Amino acid sequence: MVMSEFSLDFSQRLNYGRYDQVTVEIVLSSAPETHVAIDAKVDTGSKFCIFQPRYAFLLGFDLESGAREKIRTAAGHFIAYGHEVALSVADIEWDTIVYFAEMETFPVNVVGRIGFLDHLQVGLVDYDQLLYLGPFEAA
Repeated sequence: MVMSEFSLDFSQRLNYGRYDQVTVEIVLSSAPETHVAIDAKVDTGSKFCIFQPRYAFLLGFDLESGAREKIRTAAGHFIAYGHEVALSVADIEWDTIVYFAEMETFPVNVVGRIGFLDHLQVGLVDYDQLLYLGPFEAA
């Protein structure tokens, strides 16, 4: 057995056992008084954080005034619009750009690599349905 000395520091431990997938409760804020709570799937294969369009409206955004992006998936593509928000999970918060799907029937909310995973250290113990999170701090 090979042993290595690596150290990660996690400030949060989240149990996702009540969900059928690895899911986190996040809060998006567009202003100090305007915020929404969302259950989002953690998707390491997704380049962006993408949410249903209704959340853009709840945050006070004109959906199509955001940065237009054509998102490609294994099943095709769709249009989404990027807006700057404060994103928080547990006690960790940062400013980032997230995308809201144009399609009203967009079925899922996901947090992906850019805007979520690139701000965190992440540990996953699926057997126990635990997700460990800590803020990423460049060395």
